Amino acid sequence: MNKTKKILLIISTIFLFIGIAYDIFYIVSYFQTPVIDRPAIFYLIYEFINLGFMIAVAVMMIYILWGNGKYFRERYRYFVTSLIISICLNLFSVSTILMIISIYFNDSVIFYTNKEKNKNVVDITPENEMNEKEQKIQSLRKMKEEGKISEEQFQEEIMKLL
Repeated sequence: MNKTKKILLIISTIFLFIGIAYDIFYIVSYFQTPVIDRPAIFYLIYEFINLGFMIAVAVMMIYILWGNGKYFRERYRYFVTSLIISICLNLFSVSTILMIISIYFNDSVIFYTNKEKNKNVVDITPENEMNEKEQKIQSLRKMKEEGKISEEQFQEEIMKLL
């Protein structure tokens, strides 16, 4: 998973837990207010339903991020489910907005070759490799002609190259 996407989803999960804490606070404060001053029971029922769905979304988000986001592609359906639930609950919550923004970031990680990381690395292509072998063979022939190596050593070195 891309680092930017992972950070957005982690922050989204943190805001989910803040929302869960607020819902619990609201439910507790509902029972602490006098009966005459309490809002209608429907608000409490809605808060209980909202709390249940927010806990479900938080659990799915933790499951998605588990293993440092390594299994995000395999668990993508949980991300979509949690996003849809979040949109239905509260479209303008920070958590939902961050989840929507994270959709637009690619979830793949880009790996660079040594050549892209370090511009000084020599490109090893079949042509370059053949040129290197030809140069080694020429230097071996020259050493054989000068008498620095014997015919057996020359043949042995050529076999190693090929």
